[in-house]
Amino acid sequence: MSKPHQFMPPNNRYIMAKVGDRTVTFPDVLVSEIMIVERNAILALPFYENVIVGVIHHQATVMPLLLLRLLIGEQRTLISESLTVVRLSKVADELSDQKLEGVGIIVDRVVGSLESHEYQPSNDYSDYQNLELDSADQMNLGKSDSIVTKKINQTVANIKENEYTPIEIILSSIHTHIWQPQRWGKYSVG
Repeated sequence: MSKPHQFMPPNNRYIMAKVGDRTVTFPDVLVSEIMIVERNAILALPFYENVIVGVIHHQATVMPLLLLRLLIGEQRTLISESLTVVRLSKVADELSDQKLEGVGIIVDRVVGSLESHEYQPSNDYSDYQNLELDSADQMNLGKSDSIVTKKINQTVANIKENEYTPIEIILSSIHTHIWQPQRWGKYSVG
C-alpha cells in the first residue's frame, strides 16, 4: 500500500495539464521537464500493466512512461503520434513508496500555469487521508482501483469555478503491482 499523500508546495507556480475533461496540477518542484515524445521512440513492455505504456531512452537513462488517463481510472484511449510527457523530478520520490524520479507521465496537453497565490486547494482532503481499506477492499485493489479512483475524483481544488486535481493524490495512490511483470499464463494462447 502506498503512503498517505502529501502536498508539495511549489517554488512559485503550478503547471496545469489536461487529461480528458480533468485538469491536473503539478507543483513546479515535481516537474523536471516537459517534453514531446514520438510514439515510435517508445519500447513497449507487453508483460506489464497497461498503465506502463513503455520506456524510452532519454539522457543516458531509461525512462518509464505512465499513461495518466489509466492512473485516474479512465478507459484506454488511442495514443497519438506525439505524446506530451511531464518528467518527474527527484522530489517525487517523497510521494510514494516507489522511486518516481525520472518517470514520465503522459498527459493530453499542458495548458498553462497558475501562480501559487492563485491556487487554493480545498480543505476537504481528510476523507482521502483517512482512507482505510478493509482486507476485502485491499484484495480488490489488485483487480480494480475503483475505491482509490472514487477518492481521486472527490478530491479537487476549486479555483475560480474550475476544479483541479493535484498530481500528488494520483502519484501517492500508485500501487506497487503495476511495476511487477505479469506471468506468461495471462498472455499465452491455448
